[in-house]
Amino acid sequence: MLFIYNVFFFFLFFFLLFFFFSMYMYMFDFSVIFDYMFFSMNSSEFSFIFFFDWLSMIFLSVVFLISGSVLLYSLDYMRGDLYIIRFYFLVFLFIMSMFMLISMPDLICLMIGWDGLGLVSYCLVIYYQSSMSLSSGYLTLFINRLGDIFLIFCISWCFNYGCWHYTYMYLINDMNFYLLFFLVLACLTKSAQFPFSSWLPAAMAAPTPVSSLVHSSTLVTAGVYLMIRFNMFLVDYFNFFLLNLSLLTILLSGFGAIFENDLSKIIAFSTMGQLSFMIFVINLGCEYLGFIHLLVHAVFKSLLFLCSGFFIYGYLGVQDIRFMGNLTIQSPLISSCFLISLFSLCGLPFYSGYFSKDFIIEFFILSKINFFYFFIFFFSIYLTLIYCLRIFMNLFIWDSNSLIFNLKESGFMNVSCLVLLVFSIIMGSLIFWLIDSTYIFVFDFYFKYLILFFFFFFFVFFDSFIFLSFKFKSFIVYFFSQMWFLPFFSASFLISKFFNLGHLIFYVIELGWTEYLLSLSLVKFMKFKNLYFNMVLMNSFSVYFFSFIFFILVILLI
Repeated sequence: MLFIYNVFFFFLFFFLLFFFFSMYMYMFDFSVIFDYMFFSMNSSEFSFIFFFDWLSMIFLSVVFLISGSVLLYSLDYMRGDLYIIRFYFLVFLFIMSMFMLISMPDLICLMIGWDGLGLVSYCLVIYYQSSMSLSSGYLTLFINRLGDIFLIFCISWCFNYGCWHYTYMYLINDMNFYLLFFLVLACLTKSAQFPFSSWLPAAMAAPTPVSSLVHSSTLVTAGVYLMIRFNMFLVDYFNFFLLNLSLLTILLSGFGAIFENDLSKIIAFSTMGQLSFMIFVINLGCEYLGFIHLLVHAVFKSLLFLCSGFFIYGYLGVQDIRFMGNLTIQSPLISSCFLISLFSLCGLPFYSGYFSKDFIIEFFILSKINFFYFFIFFFSIYLTLIYCLRIFMNLFIWDSNSLIFNLKESGFMNVSCLVLLVFSIIMGSLIFWLIDSTYIFVFDFYFKYLILFFFFFFFVFFDSFIFLSFKFKSFIVYFFSQMWFLPFFSASFLISKFFNLGHLIFYVIELGWTEYLLSLSLVKFMKFKNLYFNMVLMNSFSVYFFSFIFFILVILLI
C-alpha cells in the first residue's frame, strides 16, 4: 500500500513536470531528440530514438495523471483480490507500452509499444477467469492482431526508404499509397472504428480501473495519436473515406448506447463516438483541435469510468442501469463527480468538454461541407445528448430496483476521483488559455436559430422513431441494439467457418481412411518387407553372397 502511495505521488509529480515542459516547448517552439544507433546495414539504419515535442509531452502528462489516479483507486476496488500483484504488474506494463508508443517516432520501436498495448490489454480483459471474459479477450486480441499485421506491412514497406522514422517521412514529397493505406487500417483497428468496433464494448469484461486506463487515455487513443502524426499525408489520400467512416461510427455508437443497458458498455460506446469525433475533425484539416479534444476527453472520461466502477462495486457487480437509482442520496460525492463528467461529455457550458466540442462544432459549421454531412453530424451529437439524459434519469432521478447494495464511499476512491474532478473542470479552459487559437467564429442571428431548429426537429423525429420501434417490436431496434451485427460478423460468423473447416479436415483425414492408407498401412507394409528380407538373408547364404557381389559391381561402375 505504501508503494502505491509513492507511485501515485511520483506520477503526479511527472504529470506536473511534463505539463510545464510541454508548455515551455510550445512557447519556444523546440523539440528534444535522443538517438542511439544500434547498427547500420547497407543503406538502412536501425536506431533507438526518443522524440519529445509539446504534443508528446502534454499527452504523457495526461497519461501519468490518469495512471496515478487509477493505481490509487485500485487499492480499494481490487482489495481482497488474490492476484493483486499480477494486476499492478500488468498495469505498469501497460503504462510503459504507452510511453514507448508516444515518445518513439521509429516504426520498429513504436511496434514494441503498439504490440505491448494489445498483449497486456488481452491479459487484463481475461483477468476475471470466466468463459465470458475469455471470449471477449479473444475478440479483442483477434482485432488488435489485425492492426499489428497492418503496422508490420508499413514497417516492411519502409525498407524502400531506408529508415522507419515518421519524422523523416515529411521530407518525402509523395508517400506511397499502400503505406498510408495500411497505416490507416492499423489506426482504425486500434481506435475501434467501423468495421472494427465490436471489440471495444467486449473489452468491458476487464476490471473497471483497467477500463478507465484502456478506454480513456491509452489503447484506443493510440490510433488517433498516430493519425495526428501522419495527418499531412492522410488529408490528401483518405479524406473522403475517413470522413464517412467516422460519421458511420458516431451513428453506430450513438444508437448502441441508447439501446444498451450495461453501464460500462454505454460509456464504452460514448468513447467510441468521441474517438470518431476526433477523427472527423482531424480529416477536416484541424488536427490540433482534435488533439486538444483527445486530452480533455481522456480526463473526464477516465473520471466517468472510475465513478461508474464505484457504482458497480457498490451494487455488488450489477452493471444494469435499470437496477440502479437515487444515487445522489446514497453517495453524494461520487455522484457529483459522475454528473460533472457526464455534463462534460454532453458539452454543457462551461464544463471542460464544452470548450473543445463547441469549438469543433463551430469549425465544422463554417467549413465547406454539404447538407448531408451537416444533418448526420448534428444528429449524432443529438444522440449523445439522448443517451446521457437516459443515464441521468436511470441513475439519479428514478428509484432503485435493487434490494441489496452497499454504496459506502471509500477514501482512496474519493481521493482519486477528486484529483480527476479538478482537472475535469479546468482542463478545457486551461488548455485553450495556454495554447493560441487562430480561429475566430462569428455567427449571425438567423444561423443561431437554425441550429436550435435542427435540435427541435431531431427531438420530434427521434421521439416518433422510438415510439414506433417499441410499439411494433421492429427489426430496427434489434439491428441497432446489436451494433449493426458487427459482433456476429467479427467473431461468430468468421471464426465458425474456420472451425467448421478444421473439424471437417479432422473428420475426413485424421479419422477416415486417409490416415490408414497414408500412414498406418505404409508403416505396416515397411515392417512386413523388413521382416521378409531379414528372413531371406539369414536363411540363404547364396542370396547374401550374390547381393554382396552386386553391391561391389555397382560401386566399381560408379
